Amino acid sequence: METDTNDRVDACVYFCFILDSFGELPESVIGEIIMCAAQSDYFEVMGNIGFMLDKKLIEEKKDPKSGESIYALLDEGKRLASDLGSHVSPFLKEETLETGTELLKRNKRERSIKCDISNDPKKKRYDLNIKFLNELNGDTILEMKMYAPTKKKAEEMRDRFLSKPSFIITRIMNMFLKDDFFMYDKLTEENK
Repeated sequence: METDTNDRVDACVYFCFILDSFGELPESVIGEIIMCAAQSDYFEVMGNIGFMLDKKLIEEKKDPKSGESIYALLDEGKRLASDLGSHVSPFLKEETLETGTELLKRNKRERSIKCDISNDPKKKRYDLNIKFLNELNGDTILEMKMYAPTKKKAEEMRDRFLSKPSFIITRIMNMFLKDDFFMYDKLTEENK
């Protein structure tokens, strides 16, 4: 029976460590962090959310748009993360922090960029559809549609774009706002 109690404490400490490291998070993000960093502990950790709510370690809010649960640490949870955080292995801490940081970056990027692939079987074509959105109100700033001959090519284009979206959008916007494309052409000519 003692092992079950230790597992529950470890699960709670880990959950509180995540919230202590990143602040309040939606349940889906917490679950994704755990699946990437500690897959075998996923059910144990997520299964103790009710217990942590009862013990006032965390609080739950609902996202008004999606209805998803969002969790934040309460004082007891902060104390638990601080006092017992050393029980989380250095490897697990590192994996969790790296994974969480990447996920939060990706989520922020996805709020301002929508990128998908569409297929028109009649025309036998694929299109990469990109929208840059204003993060404050969700309005479209710029929308592009690029032809791709195959699904594989469309996926390659999408992956290349998503690897450096801020560089690409800056480059495109500068072409319209700063005559940057003329400078690029001039530099290209000089380098020949």
